[in-house]
Amino acid sequence: MNMYSNLDKKIVVALLRKLPLRQRVALTLRFWHNFEILEVAREINLTWDETDQLIDEGLRKLKSNCLEQPLFSRAELAYAA
Repeated sequence: MNMYSNLDKKIVVALLRKLPLRQRVALTLRFWHNFEILEVAREINLTWDETDQLIDEGLRKLKSNCLEQPLFSRAELAYAA
């Protein structure tokens, strides 16, 4: 059984789309595909330190975007449930 609902996935994808491409790729590889930071760094051609910083910045932006504004209207949330 999948522990995440379709709504959860839609919210994550909507938040990721607000990020710059490189951050989106780094976060997706790190957390969706369970890559280690070094593996992500190799894929996007950055150093470990640069990749770690990119991921940290992306996570901060995701958190900020979550707090800033709702992603979906009440009608969209009701429809997705």
